[in-house]
This record gives sequence, structure tokens and C-alpha cells, in this order.
Amino acid sequence: MIITIVTPTLNGMPYLRDCIASVKKNQSADYTIDHVIVDGGSTDGTLELAEAEGLRILTGKDKGIFDAINKGSFNSKGDLLGFIGSDDLMLEGALETVARAHRQSKSRWIVGGIVWIDKHGNYLGELKAPPSWMSARMHVCLDWNPIMHMATYFTRDLFEELQGFNIQYKDGGDFDMFARALAKEPYERVGQQIVCFRRTGSNNSVLNKERGRNDSLAVKLQFGPKSEPERMFWKYFFKAWFNAINPSWSTRKVRDSLRSRLGFNAQRYF
Repeated sequence: MIITIVTPTLNGMPYLRDCIASVKKNQSADYTIDHVIVDGGSTDGTLELAEAEGLRILTGKDKGIFDAINKGSFNSKGDLLGFIGSDDLMLEGALETVARAHRQSKSRWIVGGIVWIDKHGNYLGELKAPPSWMSARMHVCLDWNPIMHMATYFTRDLFEELQGFNIQYKDGGDFDMFARALAKEPYERVGQQIVCFRRTGSNNSVLNKERGRNDSLAVKLQFGPKSEPERMFWKYFFKAWFNAINPSWSTRKVRDSLRSRLGFNAQRYF
């Protein structure tokens, strides 16, 4: 089995070395890792580092992060395709867990959980994967995407059937992609965290909030229920579900909300 990991980059040097090392720690005799860097024009030594580490490199201008991920995915031989940002970290044992879940379930896509960290690597909480019975109709009722793309793996045939990410969505391409995938078939849920998602304050979702909201609205209009009561039911059902199974995340949200109201500078979580 070949597992392709696509990392889109643009001047990713501050964190890229740690990202690469975390992927290499997942090497196994049971599969081959194909870690490909898709670079949009870095000038900070990113390409030199990737080359020195023996990674495959694709360069050239792209139309955003999802276009870059598509390029890396379609220009690879991976049986499974995964995506990780240059500032994220893969947890040890992650790919063994994903490969085992795929082999046992025969599912064409696998979804795991994440650990949030800050730009210094400090722990911020965890988010487990949504239940595998969640449909596309339920999924889009939330105001944010609970399926994390850095903890999601597709088989090549499913990725090709879906024609990759829709690059018209600059910030909500993952929200749309996962809704389309759910409309085809459910995923295999991995109950553990498999990657650290680094919140640096310069993440795409932070820098382009208004554009992201517009993308999310378009996806919700396409896949969500027309009934407002049904939409609100699923929204608050999953809000309660996520809070219940992610106590550290839930507690931190409450704490930061109180700090914010009291005038402290606190990072907000959805």
C-alpha cells in the first residue's frame, strides 16, 4: 500500500521541519509513505529543506490551498490520500491506525480526531471525529466543519469519483468535499486523535472569515434541510454531542468565553 500525504506550502519554513519529521515517524513495513510538497512559490528555504529531506516536490502557481491539494493528489500513486498543513503535526501511529481501519472496514474514506495546539506547540484541547452515521444533511447544519481535512483519508478511486476538491471554494472546499462524500457513502470513524492542528492566528479560516462564511452558506444551501426547525435541531444536537465527548475542548471554550467577557485577551474556538 502507498499512502500519499500532500502538504501545500508557501513559505512554510517556521514549522515545516517538524511536520516532515512527524510524517517520517509514521514509516512502517506495512506501507510506503509518499510525502509530496506542493509549493506555490516559497522564497524562505522551504524547497531546499524539502529536497534535502528527500520529499517529492511540485512547484508552480495555484488557485488556492484546495487547488494545491488536488495537484498533489492527482499527481501521485497513493492508494490512500491524506492532507496535512506545513504547520501541522502527525501523531505517532497515525498512519498505522488509518491503514488498519481501511483494511478492516474496506471503507473508502477514513476520518479521525485532532489535537489543537498553539503556535508554540502548547495543548489547546481535542476534537474527536463525528459519528459515522452522520449524513451530509446533518453535517452541514453546523456553522463550522467538524470533519478535519488533516485527519481525513480518501481512497484514490473515491477521490477521483468526487473529482477532488472544488477549487471555486477558496475556504470551504473541505466542507463541500466532505458533504459530497457523505452524500455517496459513510466514512469509517477512527476514535482517536491522529494529528495536531496548529492554530497560529494566521490560519486560512481566521484570515478569511467572511469569505469562509459565504462558502459555508453555499454548501448548507445545497446539502442542508430546507426546514429551519430541522436545521436547528441538528445544529444543537451536534453542538451538545461534541461538547459531551470533548470535555477538554468544551471546558476551554467556556473558560475563554468568560475571560473574554471579563476583558482578557483570549483565543476563541468556533
